[in-house]
Amino acid sequence: MKQLKDIFGRKTSIWLSLSIILVTIALWWAFDPLIVNTYVMRLPVGYDLDRIVKLEVASSVVVREIGSDNIVPTDDWFHDSEEQQMLSRVQELPEVEQAYRATSSPLGFGMVGSNSWFYHDADSVLGWKFGFRPDSRMFEVYGMRSLTPDVPTSELTHDCNQDESIILTRSFALAVFGTIDVAGRLLRSQKQDYSSDKITWVDTWYRVRAVVEDVRYAPYDRDMNIVFTCTSGDGDCAPIVLRLREDCDAHRFISEREGELQHDLITEHRYIRSAVSARDAFDLSIRQTRLGRQMRHGLLIATFFAINLAFGVFGTLLMYTRQRREEAGIRRAFGATKWSVFCGIIREVWLLTTISVTVGCAIYFQFASAHGLYELQGHNPSVHLWFDDFGTHFLLVSAVVYLIILCTVLIGTAIPAWRICRSEITNALKDE
Repeated sequence: MKQLKDIFGRKTSIWLSLSIILVTIALWWAFDPLIVNTYVMRLPVGYDLDRIVKLEVASSVVVREIGSDNIVPTDDWFHDSEEQQMLSRVQELPEVEQAYRATSSPLGFGMVGSNSWFYHDADSVLGWKFGFRPDSRMFEVYGMRSLTPDVPTSELTHDCNQDESIILTRSFALAVFGTIDVAGRLLRSQKQDYSSDKITWVDTWYRVRAVVEDVRYAPYDRDMNIVFTCTSGDGDCAPIVLRLREDCDAHRFISEREGELQHDLITEHRYIRSAVSARDAFDLSIRQTRLGRQMRHGLLIATFFAINLAFGVFGTLLMYTRQRREEAGIRRAFGATKWSVFCGIIREVWLLTTISVTVGCAIYFQFASAHGLYELQGHNPSVHLWFDDFGTHFLLVSAVVYLIILCTVLIGTAIPAWRICRSEITNALKDE
């Protein structure tokens, strides 16, 4: 108690404490969404982003616009064999381990499949649907492991009934059925029908073929609610998704091979328009999504408050430390070492900072109790992340805020304090 009275008995200590309390509240407000979003966007995606590349296939068939001389590309549904031929030639490349013809929205390339509500008994979960072609190698290309013993990974796309068979991720199966042993069970899907003037709900029944390990469709996906549906495809110009060998880098492959692929991998009606890696598509989606923008804004706000903390608190710390100059000289005159004086100043600042941050967090706790902490909406009850628990969420973010402020304050104190402790005793006492 005497030490606390000595610390807060100084006017500069009170100002420093008030500054730290205000900065604590401001950093809590800025860092809470930043920490949550950063954590979610750094979760494992379930496949190797650096080895997956998408080749965009385009049509070279053109027609003239009616009443115009403009030449525009047109869709052509009769060149499936040519696209299959392109796939075979891609698989012959020495860098390519496996490849497959995707649908228009391959997993991990910024294009999200359609979503629907899926029902089993009274439970309902929102799932994102991604299509795969029968007898393709989609799951092998992405390295997704089958969790259904009777259906190995290499056979996931075999013997599937188009628009009837589905494959679930682990988390989705647990959310709907409570178990991953669900092969052969039925699942009802419901979506809105806009074909008539009146919006109606249409039911579709699917039979679960297998369950695979969790994957995420986008950086902001926290639930892993993915449903893979067997489909005939989306017409022509299906992109080709390939998996590179372990010793190959996607960026090097694209820079070295893209021009060659565009020039040589041409059929009568098809060509390669572009190549993009899953890593680049993933990073692009982070920059373009709402959460990505929130992260950038949060980082800017956090940087702003960190700069204010550095200048505002450093100035108060400098005054606080210089006021200890005479005290340091007296203590050293009575035999105290430089290190003991230095450690005493650091210990006092640490104690003042800890108390001030605790008060700031307690003030923010009152706001959080009434309005809640930052959260990402989720639909999967089987996925429970640390920020879904109020107590864990509050303690972890408070710990981060405390460490940031403590490190800043200790650095701002240590430099002038060490200079004072190293100065001559006579210089320290001359102003007493």
